[in-house]
Amino acid sequence: MAGVMAAACAARGPVRQLELSPTPQNSAEARSSLGEGGAPAPETALQPPAEPIAKPAVKPVPFSVRIRPPSSTVQMVEAADPDLAAALLKLSLSPTAENHRRVAEEYVRLGILDKAHEFLTDALAIDPNDAASWDGRARIWRDWGWPNLALPDATRAVHFAPSSSAARNTLGTVLQTLGRHREAREQYEKALQLNAKAPEVLNNLCFSLQVQDPGSDGVQACYRAYVAGGDLDGIDQTFAAVGQRGRAQYNVGIFHLARRQYASAVKAFEVAHELRIGR
Repeated sequence: MAGVMAAACAARGPVRQLELSPTPQNSAEARSSLGEGGAPAPETALQPPAEPIAKPAVKPVPFSVRIRPPSSTVQMVEAADPDLAAALLKLSLSPTAENHRRVAEEYVRLGILDKAHEFLTDALAIDPNDAASWDGRARIWRDWGWPNLALPDATRAVHFAPSSSAARNTLGTVLQTLGRHREAREQYEKALQLNAKAPEVLNNLCFSLQVQDPGSDGVQACYRAYVAGGDLDGIDQTFAAVGQRGRAQYNVGIFHLARRQYASAVKAFEVAHELRIGR
């Protein structure tokens, strides 16, 4: 098995991953936004850059995070990790874009980003419309500290999956890293409208508001959202005891927050909080 796995990919080592947003792209979510025949829904504000897909002969990586183990170490990981081994085997039997992406996701999980980037690039060579692969590659460039290289990939991901909250969140983090805070905030707001249950999006939006205007009504609305929801990773469980009313009020608050209707958002979050603590 180790020989098969080693032959499936060249040995390249890991770099340290800098976590800016824990938002793994959901492939089904990304593909669900594509129209009939796989064509993307129209997106006027964001269009993919025109340069062709190309697999660079040498992928530049910031020297500060360039840490690569010996080839034997990567081969040992491929042989020892059952999920990666299974993904590589499946790829060897069926070299589709999706299976390339699945292998890349396993390398990301293991922190071997060079290999993940390589397999995502191969996936895009097979299916240039694969929003999940564009999003995954954008996050790798971002976490390597090269947001300028992440931006074209993140833009393509949103172009091919305009209804993907995760893709818009990734684009927002890239824009924010580049100092384009207003545009980042717009992407977070759109992402939150698409998925009010995404705590990482709310966190990113609130951080963006805090950076732009620390004393704004938006920051106050964000604070109320946190108070109303408690542990944002378990919002549904938080409101389970108060039924649909508390959940509905929280969603109303998110609706207003994403549309910059801060006074209305604060009122809705306060009602949700009262329902939660009064259960």
